[in-house]
Amino acid sequence: MVDEKLLFVAGSLGRLVRKVMDQNLRSIGLTSIQLRALLLIAEEDSANQKRIEEELNITRASVSEMMDNLEKLGLAVREKSVSDGRIRNIVITPKGMEKLNEARALIEAEENGLSASINDEEKVSFIKICSKLRNVLEESVC
Repeated sequence: MVDEKLLFVAGSLGRLVRKVMDQNLRSIGLTSIQLRALLLIAEEDSANQKRIEEELNITRASVSEMMDNLEKLGLAVREKSVSDGRIRNIVITPKGMEKLNEARALIEAEENGLSASINDEEKVSFIKICSKLRNVLEESVC
């Protein structure tokens, strides 16, 4: 049966997780791609547009539009690079950090709710299996 195939189950779970997370993020005015960008920018203290394109696997136009929206929301700003004036680094604002913390709290709550449905042994096994399958898939696309 189709529902017993690894790719089907993994894809179905991924879509459902994204749907739940999108609903949660909409409640605080973010999209999942905006969250991923803010996480990247915060993690690296700043990031240029090219880095965001590569990491999130989206087009230059999509990054530009997303950055316009993040700037309008006051969550990030573009600053000229000190070392190369042609490059614009994207920096998260204090308001952006607050929004990122709100998103992290939502993710944590969802994670806790989901984790409550399985025991510790099942959680460890699930993470190991998913990591192994992700590594296999990453090797096949590289």
